[in-house]
Amino acid sequence: MKTKIVMMLCLLCGVCFSCNAPKQEKQEAEPIQTFMNMTKEQLKQKLEMALEDMKAKAIEMGIQGVATASVLNKDETDDWLGEMKIVGTPCNQKEGWNLVAIAWSKCGEVIATQADSGNPEHQKMLGELNFTGGAYDEYEGYKMAFAFSGADSEEDLVVARHGIEKMKGYISASLQEKQKAEPVETFKPLATPLKQDQFIQVNIIVDDIKKAAKAWATLLGVPEPEIWVNHLQSNGEYPYTYRGKDIPCDLQMCVIDMGSWVLELHQVDNTPSTFREFQDKHGYGVHHLGFEVGDARDEVIKELKEMGFDTERTIGIYPGSSWTIVDSENVLGVNLNIKPKR
Repeated sequence: MKTKIVMMLCLLCGVCFSCNAPKQEKQEAEPIQTFMNMTKEQLKQKLEMALEDMKAKAIEMGIQGVATASVLNKDETDDWLGEMKIVGTPCNQKEGWNLVAIAWSKCGEVIATQADSGNPEHQKMLGELNFTGGAYDEYEGYKMAFAFSGADSEEDLVVARHGIEKMKGYISASLQEKQKAEPVETFKPLATPLKQDQFIQVNIIVDDIKKAAKAWATLLGVPEPEIWVNHLQSNGEYPYTYRGKDIPCDLQMCVIDMGSWVLELHQVDNTPSTFREFQDKHGYGVHHLGFEVGDARDEVIKELKEMGFDTERTIGIYPGSSWTIVDSENVLGVNLNIKPKR
């Protein structure tokens, strides 16, 4: 049994790491560029999420145009990171406006002046169109320049401000994740240790669950598993929390029976969750290993918490059982899912 588990875990890790492993170059790799507590890629993902929020806001307001977003880590780099999202159309053909050009012009003015665009006291520079609708703010060491072009000035500014507020939330969540992810200094034996025969689950975050399910079924020589949407949300009697907050999310998932344990695949949405957090931080790969510990559940959680692990990364309770995601990536290389029973 032990040999089979070890072999399968090696296979899983090999598959996940090989998908993300960079090609070897002869020259020495460049150091990872960091923006405060995030890598450039992680910050880019946050910007894209904020732009999606701006797009949703514009659609809600019934307007079209172009959203732009730029962020600068003022403490460590002089490079602005910028992204753009088109909402419906990049141009107003009827009136002849190039909305892409205007949106970036607003962003450029904001970056140059570190103030909202269209300020009448600002002396217009060549290349600027002096339109309202660009917004500026600073938060937790980041400078942010967001803009929208496509509606009237007031509506453009509402969308830009909405994007900044959403970006602040993503930065705040990232900072909280960093604070809670401090490594456990000492790892001592548990009075109630996890046992080999309690191992029940390997959970993998994938990009496209249909393709992944088909690939795994082909690899294992089994029928393709059914895919369904698992809606996680507290309902009063049975709570579900992420980082101590009641934040519902939807997961596309499927399960492949491996005998004494299951292979579980998840495709996540953009809602904050332990799975979204993992994907933003690591990409795709093994999110957790599950153990069914029966009546020892509370004691195991208690001991892990006393050792310094965050045992409230996610808690889900449902009829007859529960699941607790223990934040153990920095020590074990993977999170734990502790369940009283399946």
